This record gives sequence, structure tokens and C-alpha cells, in this order.
Amino acid sequence: MFWVFFIVCLLCFGVRTAYNCLKCRQQESSAIRWVNTAVYLNMAILWGAWFSMNFWDPVRNTLPTWLRILGLLFFIAGILLFVLGDTAMRGLAQSGKLVTKGVFSKIRHPVYLGFILWVIGFPVFMQSMLTLASSVIWIIFFLYWKHQEELELERKYPEYRDYKRSTWF
Repeated sequence: MFWVFFIVCLLCFGVRTAYNCLKCRQQESSAIRWVNTAVYLNMAILWGAWFSMNFWDPVRNTLPTWLRILGLLFFIAGILLFVLGDTAMRGLAQSGKLVTKGVFSKIRHPVYLGFILWVIGFPVFMQSMLTLASSVIWIIFFLYWKHQEELELERKYPEYRDYKRSTWF
């Protein structure tokens, strides 16, 4: 079952990456409601499959309690960053202005950083070693999405370069 979920994740990451590429080339309009709905559905499937990988992981290793707790803290921090970043973006995205307040005053991509923390933290907590190893693949996708988004933001907002210098990640 693990490999089924792995393939589903890989396909969903591919779909999301294709969407990002089209969006950066401005071949997709965010005004098309069904496209956004499809992307959110794709992400829900992706995360459902990814979490399932942790439970079906065939390679388990007993980790020290302190390391498991650290993994849980990474996971919780990742969820918190995701929620703070996503909430701030949703609230301000309609204004057409660059979001630089709240968590965005320190971190340019709190959602992607949140994803990275949780794809490392949760497998450590669950002692799911194959899922943890696959995190390298998912992190590469996140970094690519971040790169694509930065190119788009630099085109859209002249002040983005200065903002980029004053923030992390």
C-alpha cells in the first residue's frame, strides 16, 4: 500500500508543479474557479496520500523519545506556519498588494517552510523511515515551487527584491 500512496503523491506533486509552471507563464487565469477547485482537490489528495504513507511505511526504526518529540514539534511548527501564512495570504491576496505583514514580515514563504517542517517532522515522530527518505523528493518540489513563485512575484511587484533582501526563506 505504501507504494500506491507514494505514486499518488508523486502524481499529485507533478500536477501541482505543472499548474505552477502554467501560472508562471500566465497561461492560467486565477479567475477560473474550477481550476482553483481542482488544484485544492489535488492538494487534498496529495496530503491524504502523504499522511497515509506514514502509516503504511514498511521501514520502521525505533528512534529515541527526544527525537520523536522533536519531530512532533517540527510537525506542529510546520502546521502553524502553514496556517499563519495561508490565512494571511487569503486575507490580503484580493487587495492586489504584496503581503508583508505578520509572519510574512520575517519569512517570505511560510507555507512552503511549513510543508518542509512537516514532511520532516511527522515521519520522524511516526518512525517512518522510508517516508522520511522520500522527504528529499518533496522538498525539491517545494523549493522549485518557491523559485517559480519568486520569479512571478518579482515580475508583479517592483518592491519584491527589497522585500526579499529583508526576509528569510
